[in-house]
Amino acid sequence: MRKNEEFVVTCIDETNQAAGIAKIDDMVVFVPGLLKGEKANIKILKVQKSYAFGKIMQRLESSKDRIEPACKVFNKCGGCQYQHIDYQAQLRRKHDQLEKRILRKLKGIEVREVFGMEYPFYYRNKAQFPVQIRDEKILMGFYRLHSNDIVSCDHCMIQSKKINDLYKFIQEHITLEMAQGLRHILMRHAYKTNECQIVFIGSKRNNFDDLISKLIHRFPDLKSIVFNLNTRKDNVILGETYEVLFGRDYIYESCLSNKVKLHFKSFYQVNPVQMEVLYEQAIKAAKLNKDMRCIELYSGVGTIGMAISKYVKEVIGVEIVEEAVKNAKENCQINQIENCHYICQDATKFAKECAHTKMKIDVVFVDPPRKGMTSQGIEDISTIQPEKIVYVSCNPETLIRDLILFKEQGYSCKFIQPVDMFCQTVGLECVALIEKE
Repeated sequence: MRKNEEFVVTCIDETNQAAGIAKIDDMVVFVPGLLKGEKANIKILKVQKSYAFGKIMQRLESSKDRIEPACKVFNKCGGCQYQHIDYQAQLRRKHDQLEKRILRKLKGIEVREVFGMEYPFYYRNKAQFPVQIRDEKILMGFYRLHSNDIVSCDHCMIQSKKINDLYKFIQEHITLEMAQGLRHILMRHAYKTNECQIVFIGSKRNNFDDLISKLIHRFPDLKSIVFNLNTRKDNVILGETYEVLFGRDYIYESCLSNKVKLHFKSFYQVNPVQMEVLYEQAIKAAKLNKDMRCIELYSGVGTIGMAISKYVKEVIGVEIVEEAVKNAKENCQINQIENCHYICQDATKFAKECAHTKMKIDVVFVDPPRKGMTSQGIEDISTIQPEKIVYVSCNPETLIRDLILFKEQGYSCKFIQPVDMFCQTVGLECVALIEKE
């Protein structure tokens, strides 16, 4: 097998990253976009020792699950991977792939059916559009998969309609002078309050006055416009310093009847509809009562803690981002919640201190970033000896790794409830209930 050779193959399986799997003379070939059962003429793009990568040249037989993508740049943009698959078939794939990965490493865990959305489009409440200037033209859009090339578009099928409106308006009115040094434009749209926020992120502060004037005239729900200075040379999007150009540095949202104050640096789930489903499943899994004391690690702006507070005696939230902790405390005051307490501290350090004081904890809620828990963090949680751990994960790979480590500490996973937080993509959010053995 050589690069640029062409073969006719039949797809025998799919990876969890939306690539089809075919075999040519016992060599595994990964073909992005090819579905199980499909037959295609493919070209070999890259050959390694034990596997190769191919590209579909012509599809000869199509799967019954294949549909026409709704987005016109689906095959160019790296934002979605599943728009060519019927939505119910997407959910089946996510469940089956998760179950296969779980049971390969851990036995006896129930993987429940995925909770999907009634309408799996226009759900994202946050977008980060990269900006570049090329040949005296401003490029805005999304990155091509595995590339820093921008795929320009005027519409995104998974961003909220309000974000699409804001984005298109900026595209039409931004000037070359304004775009000089601009790296990203971040937008947030609160699903329930309809408040919006725009953050211009760049290496120098330009004059956005004319654009801002037009924006606030056109969009009365725009409550926050910020400039964030970022002179870093890496891929970190936000810098440390910022200036409020209009309104405030936060917007208001609502989650499970609690008002939430969102600083632009604070983490918040990107799918507000499925976020409530996710947190309801976390609460249900914990079987809470009024005598319980709970800890929420990686607490962000306090959405989980506030949601569980009415069911328990006390909630202690721990978060390393200072702005998020400030937001969480304000959110408790706004909602008149008195049994939630938030502290700004590394989660691992807090767990050690908690274990040292031998504070009785009934349930630990943990919602870590994509990299999951540290082995030390898992050991520290185990030292606290909670009866239950409710683990909210956005990365099945690190969830599986961490469940194995929890098992070594005497905790076993009872079930996993997947929630389709990232519709049309390969992403999947899960709630795992972990209990003492």
